[in-house]
Amino acid sequence: MKYMKNLLLLTVLSLSFFAISCDEDDEGAASGAPNIGLTIQSPADGAESVGFNPTFTWTASGDNTNAFKYDFYIGTEKGKLGLRAQNIKDLKYRITKNTVLKGQTYYWKVVAKDGIYEKESDVWSFTTSPLLTSPVLIGPINFGRDPLKFEWEETASAENEKLTYKVYLGTEDPPTEVVGTIEDTGSFDYNGPELDEFETYYWRIEVLDELNTSLSEVGTFQKLLGGYPDLPSVVAPLDNTLFFERDGGDIILDWTDSTDPEGDTVTYDVYLDTANPPVNVAASFSGDSEYNATSGLVVNTSYYWKVVAKDPSGNSYSTEVFNFDYLDSSGPAAPMINEEVVDGTMSLDESIVWGKTLGAATYDVYIGETNPPTTQVATDFVGESYVVKPKDIPSDITIAVPKTYYARVVAKNIDGEAESSVISFTPQLTGTVTDVRGTESIEYGWVRVGEQVWMTENLRARKLTNGEDILFLGPNNIPLGEDSMEIYYDEHPEGLPGFTPDWSNTHGLVYSSRARKNPLVPTEGWHVITEADLSYISNYVNSASELMGDWHGGSNIYGVNCLIAGFRYNLVSDYENGFRTALEQSRIPYWVDAPGENNTVELYLTGHTRGFRYFKQGSEHLRMWGIRLIKD
Repeated sequence: MKYMKNLLLLTVLSLSFFAISCDEDDEGAASGAPNIGLTIQSPADGAESVGFNPTFTWTASGDNTNAFKYDFYIGTEKGKLGLRAQNIKDLKYRITKNTVLKGQTYYWKVVAKDGIYEKESDVWSFTTSPLLTSPVLIGPINFGRDPLKFEWEETASAENEKLTYKVYLGTEDPPTEVVGTIEDTGSFDYNGPELDEFETYYWRIEVLDELNTSLSEVGTFQKLLGGYPDLPSVVAPLDNTLFFERDGGDIILDWTDSTDPEGDTVTYDVYLDTANPPVNVAASFSGDSEYNATSGLVVNTSYYWKVVAKDPSGNSYSTEVFNFDYLDSSGPAAPMINEEVVDGTMSLDESIVWGKTLGAATYDVYIGETNPPTTQVATDFVGESYVVKPKDIPSDITIAVPKTYYARVVAKNIDGEAESSVISFTPQLTGTVTDVRGTESIEYGWVRVGEQVWMTENLRARKLTNGEDILFLGPNNIPLGEDSMEIYYDEHPEGLPGFTPDWSNTHGLVYSSRARKNPLVPTEGWHVITEADLSYISNYVNSASELMGDWHGGSNIYGVNCLIAGFRYNLVSDYENGFRTALEQSRIPYWVDAPGENNTVELYLTGHTRGFRYFKQGSEHLRMWGIRLIKD
């Protein structure tokens, strides 16, 4: 019985403990449920023009928030967000290194974690600011005056984003010099060197952020004096316009409007005269920028006109002078060639001049060996003179009696044509040209050979045509690095076989390939021998020996006097000071101007086709040769 009581007591205690244990487990389960509050804050849902390094923020609540950690998700599709950062301890996250693209919509969310449980936020979106748009120029556009102010429409920027603007200004299109750098503004006051009056300037604006850049279009303006009205320009009629009485209608002189920067009234003085420049003021008025000149015109007369725009203070600007002819229904007058200019001997670059011819719209020019000449050298030519080209008067210095050429000019308009009388002239076969390059002045001889004019000496310039020095290479310098620019060499050793005294003045200098390619190395109006030049001369002469000078044993019957200027290699065993001392007097190497090629031509007394041979060089930096020039 006592045993039974004990068993019953044990059973009751056990049940009681079980009940208590169950109650405690239920309470533990309730207290362990997630107590995490999470709300994302910024950027606001649907925000636009967000910068490319945005900061994301959120708030959290719950037990022991200090222990919370957060995972950050982002993506361009709402249902496909990628984990960008995890276990963040702060209530914010910033994207750095410009990894967010401009003009893109993104979706994002945050997941809060307490070590056991997680809480996911809503998914929000934002759109980054668009790519930088090109700045729109406001002014100056047509004219600019001191004080000069550049203005443009500001480019839209992202939130809290600073934009930088660069102002480019120059006389070349497009300009490359930066004259100002400013932030977050659409204007710039220029305070650089004074700009030249009447010079045309180009300008543009570049906008930059941390990632991108965008350029405006190029604006242009003409620099005027402060307070002066706009510079007028003629619209119509332009030079050499023909008007016919039979057509009727009004003859309207038209020019661009001119405004005053201070708002003053601009007055136009219209000059119309038979003299050039015109001195007669036909009208003076303000308002419309045109004038009906018909009533005062006389047929078969040539007129000159211009317009002066002026303000009340006397500040004024004028158009250029333009010409028109007022005719009856007949054709043009006959051109009158100025025989004093060309009759007799024609020197290098001489012109056939006929001056203004009433009623002429265009001209045809004829030059030839017959009288009258039938070879047309210019068709529908506009002008009052024609520069005779070497190919127009091919000449042979070996002929005992120089050729006589004849020339005539035909004036034309829509009603007919009229021709000048025929003149005759004899081309000058030889002469000299002075090459002035800053402080350097060198005189070269020249000779006509068929349709070409050759210099009779090798180039020996030590300066470019703009007066700058050409780099000199000394005898102990090893040429030529990849960055070597224009280079010449004249250190020929004295007393060596094959050399003549004063070598550089009698034979010329040698130059690098870079010099051969520089347009400032040849004398102005002349050029380095081309393949086309060589094709012509090699077919014109019987052999290269007819061009080679006495020093080489050539016949030199045309007076071209080709001579070796020498050559220079890198220092090697069979060259002294980089220059071959045992010169072969039977050959002459020259640079050839051939695009994309690095060739020389070699003239030979004997052997090779007609004594000419191309020789392809290796590196353009290792060898130096002479240069011979031909007239353009």
